[in-house]
Amino acid sequence: MPGRLILFLCGLAACLRAAMLPDVPEEAVLELGTTSGTPQPGGFVFIEGRYIPPPYTVVRKGNGIFVNRIQVAQPIPWSRVEGGESAPQPQPQPKADADGDFEEVSEEPAVAPPPAPAPVPAPVPVPAATPAPARSPSIDDLFADDEEEVKPPPARPVAPVVQTLPKKKEKPADAAPLPPLSKERLKENLDKLRLRYETALSRKEILFFSYGHTSISGNSGAARTLIGVLPTALRASTSPDDLLMRLRAGGVYFLDLATARMLYRNKLTFPQLQLRLEKIKKEEELEAKERQRRARETRGY
Repeated sequence: MPGRLILFLCGLAACLRAAMLPDVPEEAVLELGTTSGTPQPGGFVFIEGRYIPPPYTVVRKGNGIFVNRIQVAQPIPWSRVEGGESAPQPQPQPKADADGDFEEVSEEPAVAPPPAPAPVPAPVPVPAATPAPARSPSIDDLFADDEEEVKPPPARPVAPVVQTLPKKKEKPADAAPLPPLSKERLKENLDKLRLRYETALSRKEILFFSYGHTSISGNSGAARTLIGVLPTALRASTSPDDLLMRLRAGGVYFLDLATARMLYRNKLTFPQLQLRLEKIKKEEELEAKERQRRARETRGY
């Protein structure tokens, strides 16, 4: 019964993971085909913090990459591929000006209409400082008496108009759609990524896949250190922070708090990890005995 419960939880995690990434379109599978890998008995795979037991088969299906039939990556959506299904990008519609002609309406009128009138009232408080408030000064008197104070404001409105020029130049670049990708190039890059994952597992490395977090990988040494600490740390931890503290106390420093949260959510997988650790220890004992036997044969006694 416990074994069936564990299998059910793993299947549920696989369904949840598959739902987080877009489905691979049938057209992508027909156009790009499928590349199957060789099952790998070593290495470690975690998907959204859930441990997936080996063996691992890495497959590229269309524009997606799967590990044990669970989609772990879809770097490029099919809509970006040349000839792929994609919704047409809406073209910028022309705007009608005051005369009814269809011309692009610049943003300049929103900034430049009242350049001179707005700043000019600023020097008006100057008459309050003059000794003769009863006399109403003319505009000529204001510019004649305080020429140095009145000249700067008219020059200031010019700056916003100049600043709007780069915005006009950026519009075409922002509105330009991304160029479509070649199917051949996409297939080549995806096959390289699939092979990279398979090679990492053949070297007994560790792979963390996550939809909302950067994927993490570690070499065989880091993987062995983690598997030696993680089962006990998961079982004894009381929070993600506590789990991260226990992992770091055991020499695991390449995981962050976000990954610790995902691992803690899958805390009940520690029995699977404990069984894997015991199996690894037995394999290491056999390898050590084999090395000793070969060393005795080499020495001749």
